[in-house]
Amino acid sequence: MKLPFCSQTFIFIIFFTMLSCSVEDDNSSSNIVQTTEPEDVQNNSSNSDNSNDNSSSQNNNSQSTVEFNSNLTCNTPMYSEMPNPNLEENNYKYYFYLWQTEEGKNKICLNSYTGVSEQAKNLINEALVDASNRLGQLMPINLTAYYNGISDLDLVMSNWKALKMTPDGFEPSDFTAGAGVEIFNIHNGGQGEISQGIWEEFSEGVSKKIIYHEYFHIHQNSHTFYFEDTNNFGWNESRINDKSPSDYIPLVGPVWLEEGAADFAAVTYYSENNLLDYNSFFSELLDQAREVVIDAKTREDIVRLEDYTTGDNIRRFESSENPTGTSRLFAYQYSAGAIAHLYILKTGLATFDNMILDYYKNLAELERDHYGEGYKYSFESSFGISLQDFYLEFDEFMLKSREDQLTILELN
Repeated sequence: MKLPFCSQTFIFIIFFTMLSCSVEDDNSSSNIVQTTEPEDVQNNSSNSDNSNDNSSSQNNNSQSTVEFNSNLTCNTPMYSEMPNPNLEENNYKYYFYLWQTEEGKNKICLNSYTGVSEQAKNLINEALVDASNRLGQLMPINLTAYYNGISDLDLVMSNWKALKMTPDGFEPSDFTAGAGVEIFNIHNGGQGEISQGIWEEFSEGVSKKIIYHEYFHIHQNSHTFYFEDTNNFGWNESRINDKSPSDYIPLVGPVWLEEGAADFAAVTYYSENNLLDYNSFFSELLDQAREVVIDAKTREDIVRLEDYTTGDNIRRFESSENPTGTSRLFAYQYSAGAIAHLYILKTGLATFDNMILDYYKNLAELERDHYGEGYKYSFESSFGISLQDFYLEFDEFMLKSREDQLTILELN
């Protein structure tokens, strides 16, 4: 996630699969559901004596020792451990989770700790509901909100690690913003984390845009594992584990597409709702992308969108490992990624929903049919052009004059 154009500081996102709800350091908590109406729930630590009530249902299709959080209690793992698959076939493991009910899959919880104001909670809740209503939701989502320097970070991290089912925590900071889904704890839904800089340092529109961006990563990555036709989740073990090639592309697709779509969707939504200025925001993103291209060109370093397909590639081009010996300016995957989506929209190659909804809904099935290349087939189907042809067309667009670019993007 990139900070808005009013700042040149960057937030580097860590992707997680998480489950969340509202908790306070004083052990009180409130559950924020899609209606944005809080309901009182027990916190993990204050409710340990009743753990059997909240985790009494067992997955009949899994090992008998796995317990399910049947009350969908916030800040509590949905499963005590990863359940066994319901079906294994052709190297795929398929799961149907007990939270796949209307209530369960639409559950949104906000874990808020000491220092997070009521105003901040309301802003976060509104952004989460905005995103859920516009994009849909496949799984329970929990977001941890904390105030670095005020919240009890030991408690924050203890709860966070329990939800993520990992011994490792994240690095707290004033500007934390991250969310996503991973297979090792997808059974607990989607998880994210946010800290005070996101709601204190920016306007309402920019703050909500950042939160919407993070929700979008849960939207993207949940669909990579979800099969619409059979209403279950699954993945090819080989595809997940085979991360050794340097050109490995995640299931969701290239990094520029993953990050660019999140920014494109968020800026568009809050522009339509009059919290952001559409032309100004996208014009600034264009200028940021142009700056990367123009600066690199002074060293005969030709910037291509395809350079931003993997994290390894990006780290190489944005460091002294760059073939020119000089690092490129940062974050082309964000700025150019968002502009690439706008370009596709304004040139009539695809509609907004083709890019933001259809592409992701088709990923799981197309990956199953085309090992390692599902994203390519989904891109061509949803974006109206092959990925390789688009790279050539967009790179040419980025070499045009700013005036011509603004005309094409309908920003002037």
